[in-house]
Amino acid sequence: MSTHPAVDIATAKSAVVIQDRPLVPLSSWLTDAMAHCADSGQAFQILTPHDARITLPLRLALGGPRTRWVVQEPDDGYFDGFTGFPLAWDGAEFVLAGKAKEGPSETFLREVPDELGHHLIVGLRVVHEATVGLELGAVTEDLARALAGTAPRSWGTAEPALSRWSPSELTDLCRRRSPRSTSLVFMGPHGTTAAAPPFGGTARVSRVTSGVKETITFAVACPAGEEPPLDELEALADRHARTGILRTLNVQWTPALPDLTYPSRAIGVPSPLALGIGPEGAAETGIEHALAAEVTGKKIGGSAAPGLWYVLAGDDAAWPRFRGLMDHLTGGGP
Repeated sequence: MSTHPAVDIATAKSAVVIQDRPLVPLSSWLTDAMAHCADSGQAFQILTPHDARITLPLRLALGGPRTRWVVQEPDDGYFDGFTGFPLAWDGAEFVLAGKAKEGPSETFLREVPDELGHHLIVGLRVVHEATVGLELGAVTEDLARALAGTAPRSWGTAEPALSRWSPSELTDLCRRRSPRSTSLVFMGPHGTTAAAPPFGGTARVSRVTSGVKETITFAVACPAGEEPPLDELEALADRHARTGILRTLNVQWTPALPDLTYPSRAIGVPSPLALGIGPEGAAETGIEHALAAEVTGKKIGGSAAPGLWYVLAGDDAAWPRFRGLMDHLTGGGP
């Protein structure tokens, strides 16, 4: 069994970090503890009070198969912060409790906040040619300017992101760490008088056989009643398809708080909104086959090597449409 200074409970199976605070960020201590658990084969579990919120980067970091957000009930008991299902400590880790079949915790199902809006969540994968002059961060900046109207304000390897946004400095760090991958966080101008909505996200830079891959998750808070920016998203996918770097662009639309934080309560589930596929993936699937899907698609990018764009509408039937589209695309070929 291996331990880490940030870990409060360590067993052969898991490491539990207790965070008794109202807002829990993805601190450098937590990122280091997560990496330590991955190396030692332990599950990483974070325990918070029922009224705590977590930040966007931490929410994304807890999305892996060996991670769990454990929430303590106001009295006795625990539940999963994402699903609400009851949890129990089995002596080695928090696991689903026997009463999980009864449904989510009543604490998790408490009244939805009045200030609920939406988060537009974009997952973007691009691959650059590994040249001496490559500067990373431009794609993240393009996302931010297209969907929030301004470049990120700051970046770092953990929260708080204290370094002023600088693609050149970001690139230098990734070069120094290569061939190891580098995980980063970035944030917009939160808490200022700027007109830009709250936004932020994470990026992972890694070397692959075809070049340098950036895997970016970008989220921007949208007020209630605002429609998702489908035209801007299509234009974004089109730009990166034309340069040939686009691999995939997935967009989700989810009810959420306006400050990019996440409470342990049922406020709605994300719906798939749109899907972009780069020229390489489109060619592998076959353009004619891809455009024959039940979900109407269109070509984007250059005519010689087009990509594909699908709008899924983000309504209650979006998930069945998305699953049907993926079944169609993965079953095709030139």
